[in-house]
Amino acid sequence: MSMVRKGNVLVLSGGTIDGEWLKEWLCHNEIGYCIAADKGLETAYRYNIPVDFILGDYDSIDRNVLDVYRNNTDMVTYNPEKDYTDTHLALKKGIEVIKSSGYIDDICLYVAGATGTRLDHTLTNICVLNEALQAGVKAFMIDKFNKIYIEDKTFIIKKISQYGEFVSFIPMTEEVKLSISGMKYNLDNYLLNQGSSICQSNEITENEAVISLDKGRLIVIESRD
Repeated sequence: MSMVRKGNVLVLSGGTIDGEWLKEWLCHNEIGYCIAADKGLETAYRYNIPVDFILGDYDSIDRNVLDVYRNNTDMVTYNPEKDYTDTHLALKKGIEVIKSSGYIDDICLYVAGATGTRLDHTLTNICVLNEALQAGVKAFMIDKFNKIYIEDKTFIIKKISQYGEFVSFIPMTEEVKLSISGMKYNLDNYLLNQGSSICQSNEITENEAVISLDKGRLIVIESRD
């Protein structure tokens, strides 16, 4: 499977999406392949976003919207009593598309509509980003206020391109050994235990922040609020 257009992969899920934010985000991010997960198709329809693939059990989507795409878009239908959520299945599909494209180092996977009022879904969606990490795919959950991703090795956040003013680091594994430089609160070979709040709401003070990981995996949240 190859990309049909130049750009990154976007998953539209059925959670909360601020339409004005999404339109602005799309103006600055080129999308080469779009996957709509169930109710996420309504967002694509509302904002005229080209869709390449549709999946889900379709238990929450407007059937009139689904009928618009049914005969001209690739789609898969799942039983509502399935092992994975629609968002997880869409992320798996996105990983497959990127790995098959031959440009795994150049393409990112963005998931919008994965946050909202259902905290159980939000937490699960953050955790399933780990599947992309294990596959070597750069994946991000995004909404109006947050950019969320998982890291397991040293990485850099440039101040000029950070998503918001604040950056938080949350241990996904029981322990994370890390060093932080270029931020308001720096650390040196610190053992961050799961459940600790010491790495919340940090701020980049230099041109870039360097986060060195010697052990474990971090959930990274860049926030603007």
